[in-house]
Amino acid sequence: LSRLGGHSAPRTHRGAEKFPGMTITYALMEKLEDIEEESDKAVIMHKTKVNSLIKGGDGSVIGVEYETADGKQGKAYGPVVLATGGFGADFTEGSLLQQHRPDLAHLPSTNGEHTTGDGIKMAVSVGGDTVDLEWVQVHPTGLVHPEEPDAKIKFLAAEALRGVGGILLDKNGKRFANELGRRDYVTGRMWKSEGPFRLVLNGKSSKEITWHCKHYMGRGLMKHYKSGEELAKDMGVDPKVVAATFAEYNDIAAKMENAPPEGAGEYDAYPTGKSHDKWGKKFFHNLPLDMNDQFHVSIVTPVIHYSMGGVAITDAAEVKQGDGLIPGLYAAGEVAGGIHGENRLGGSSLLDCVVYGRVAGRSAARHLLQTNIAAVQKNGLMAKL
Repeated sequence: LSRLGGHSAPRTHRGAEKFPGMTITYALMEKLEDIEEESDKAVIMHKTKVNSLIKGGDGSVIGVEYETADGKQGKAYGPVVLATGGFGADFTEGSLLQQHRPDLAHLPSTNGEHTTGDGIKMAVSVGGDTVDLEWVQVHPTGLVHPEEPDAKIKFLAAEALRGVGGILLDKNGKRFANELGRRDYVTGRMWKSEGPFRLVLNGKSSKEITWHCKHYMGRGLMKHYKSGEELAKDMGVDPKVVAATFAEYNDIAAKMENAPPEGAGEYDAYPTGKSHDKWGKKFFHNLPLDMNDQFHVSIVTPVIHYSMGGVAITDAAEVKQGDGLIPGLYAAGEVAGGIHGENRLGGSSLLDCVVYGRVAGRSAARHLLQTNIAAVQKNGLMAKL
């Protein structure tokens, strides 16, 4: 159970090793593959793009038109669940990002190149409503690859790295923010400070989240240092400055250790109470920071990360259209808007995907059953049976 940025209490579960999203997704993929192999209940189509939704005469969505990698056209019928993600990697002219947040279009993104808002656009094309498209989250810790510093698509440094005790240093070797503040706050502090910025984990923090560190190092996104002095020299900073930053941090943490729940000190803390830290940090982990320790360090930068806005849905994951619905069309995950408000907390998107994924599947199954029953009744087959 972990405390991430903006959390007033530990509230995010994660597994012992791998990224939680990877763990959840792989388990679902493996189960779906088993179902396909053992029955006719599922067909998985790889490298196949849905181009449009098919509408029935009554205005409901009854299927999709698709195209395979070799150019073959086809149709699949049934209720449709949109789970295509947001639009945080669409940098083309006229994109949803350019329309609603052109001020962010210059930033890199943690989203895959496929995250171009296609599901939102398809829903709109059949009359679906959207909500909160202007709310796009910028995450403070996109990982900078030393050999590709200007890459538009970047890997995310999991917020858990700060949750286990990682600190953020500016180009001068000093802290500039509460590392466990909200994502928009930390990003704002970075824009007001001088980079390059480094995310620094000491030996204890690295050990607690060792799988992540190994993964990032394998991608060339994280570097290991044998000492704080080695880190300082690589930063081009006097080791005494980094040592002073560590000593000040340790002193603040020691003062906060025995503080009452509301905190103590002269500075306002996040989310409430007081702190001895001028940046308002109340919670400290895996101390002390020691120049003689070893460190895992990454250069980080603000990145487009999540689209809070998207298709407007009901609590049953049905896509809205004015005061009504579009029968047969559902949405789950980042493609749907209005779930997280203006600024999402770490851990909430996976919860959203899992919950609304189940809800959308259940609603689509109910719709299909009701449609089949109505067809049987219309054709008088019930009387014959």
